[in-house]
Amino acid sequence: LNKMAYADNTSKTVIVVNLEFPGPTIINAVAHAVLGLIGSNNRDAWKLLAYPSPAFSSESHISEFPAIVLRAKRSSALEKLICALRDTGIPHNIFIDSMIGASAESQQAATLAATPEHNKVICIALFGREEAIRPLIKSFSLYKESETSRVAPAK
Repeated sequence: LNKMAYADNTSKTVIVVNLEFPGPTIINAVAHAVLGLIGSNNRDAWKLLAYPSPAFSSESHISEFPAIVLRAKRSSALEKLICALRDTGIPHNIFIDSMIGASAESQQAATLAATPEHNKVICIALFGREEAIRPLIKSFSLYKESETSRVAPAK
């Protein structure tokens, strides 16, 4: 991918992932967190544009705004972000390790009982105006390809 400045960045979707988990777990958590974020908010806010591709027999719908993936080295950094987001009104959705289980019912029960002492946040997805979210995410770095190969297994 080339490194160019993206023009339409007044708003953005930001996903912050916890490097304590393996790649496939992170990808699963990101998918669920983003689906929930969009599903529980005004879908129109993302300005989903049609991207027809006749050669691939498809028409995708992609946000006009960028989506960026940042990294956290541990759950405690994500827990601090959740606290900072709580009072801002910025739409966000989190995925905790308790949300992985044999059924939705068991996941819901485990999540209801989840605590920072016994559970870890795998990712947070948020969406908002650039100027509102920047101060909240400035301590996180971009998630780079080189980090996917050295992610530590979950405990």
